[in-house]
Amino acid sequence: MFGIEFKNKAGNEALTGRSVIGREIFYFFSVLLLVFIILEIIWPNIILVYFNLNWLLIPWLIFGLIL
Repeated sequence: MFGIEFKNKAGNEALTGRSVIGREIFYFFSVLLLVFIILEIIWPNIILVYFNLNWLLIPWLIFGLIL
């Protein structure tokens, strides 16, 4: 679509720029969720007082299902 194509290591499947960006967003949400969970274990209610983790879980699931 954007004219940008990336080859995976096997070289048989071209990845478009859009799928690479979607995968990177999924990785970002995964790391953010992991960091927030670790912070909640170390300091209880440090994140949950200000932010509901369900709002982060929803886009994480959406990007995970799309990819």
